[in-house]
Amino acid sequence: MRQIVNQILRQLASGPKDFWQLIVKQDSSVKEFIHTLKELNNSGVIEKEGPLYKLNTKNLRKKPHKYLESKCPVCGVGIDLDNDFVYLKEQFRNLVRGRPLPSEEYDQGFMRQEDTVRRAVFMYERGDVEDKNIFILGDDDLLSLAIGLMKLSNLITVVEADRRIVDFINEKAKKLNLNKLQAIEYNAMKELPSDLCNQYHTFVTDPVETWLGFKIFVGRCIQSLKGAGCSGYFGLTHLEASLKKWYEFQKFLINCNFVITDILRDFSFYPEDDNKWQRFYSTYALYREIPDAGLPKIDWYRSSFIRIEAIDEINSPRLSSVSSSSEEGIYFDEEAWATPRKR
Repeated sequence: MRQIVNQILRQLASGPKDFWQLIVKQDSSVKEFIHTLKELNNSGVIEKEGPLYKLNTKNLRKKPHKYLESKCPVCGVGIDLDNDFVYLKEQFRNLVRGRPLPSEEYDQGFMRQEDTVRRAVFMYERGDVEDKNIFILGDDDLLSLAIGLMKLSNLITVVEADRRIVDFINEKAKKLNLNKLQAIEYNAMKELPSDLCNQYHTFVTDPVETWLGFKIFVGRCIQSLKGAGCSGYFGLTHLEASLKKWYEFQKFLINCNFVITDILRDFSFYPEDDNKWQRFYSTYALYREIPDAGLPKIDWYRSSFIRIEAIDEINSPRLSSVSSSSEEGIYFDEEAWATPRKR
């Protein structure tokens, strides 16, 4: 319900709209949409003049921000960064200079800068950034900074095991007065602190793609959410997660009362040169199987971006701390062929 309301109000913030202009920019069923529209009209939050709806600012506690257009003007589907969000792309490019390089200790690797910004913009377009508390588990992509630059969220909390990344994010946030962004050192192998549970509307993570790794990373994130209507985002590949594994992941999400709303195929690519992954290849199972393949000359590793939403009260998973003897099972299974091993 709240998601539909936000989508309607954001559209009307830029001026009066008719029924068809409003319905095309939201994601509920026709029945739910019309019911919500009538409730907003009856409560006086919006007014109707002929075929047009407009905001009644007298009955609003806070006027929503004007909606920023993110859809590609050519295909109407892709994310366009060259109009309302060109400033974000440029600011982010400058902000991430000198970022820490990936460490094999945490199975790290960051995506292309423009792909990180596209993630942030897609989350905005889906209504999961503005006035939201956002929880990010692991942020070598520095997505928190891209979202923070929008200055639309109530709170952004990053929990990250790598102290280098924690310090980098906090330093940049302080420099730019992004006082709603905080990074905290935390290892997902430990239980999620109670003060981070049930506090957020949106989560983002890129889970380790073993069954245990997915359950731990996504499960901790689910524990951070407030309840029904909250959303989550995560990256997932086909390269190290077969469809059988995807099936098990989906069963886990359904058991927690989540539904998949979006899958953006191959939405994020990981740049070989920027990550300097060449030093890791000798430890890959892939490289042991095909030793004459040589080092790649293209950016081949990519992931899909998936959105989920809680349709009812969240059935939060019970997760204890992971012992050091079990960490091997977090990062490695029979499909982890492009995951670096510690030397």
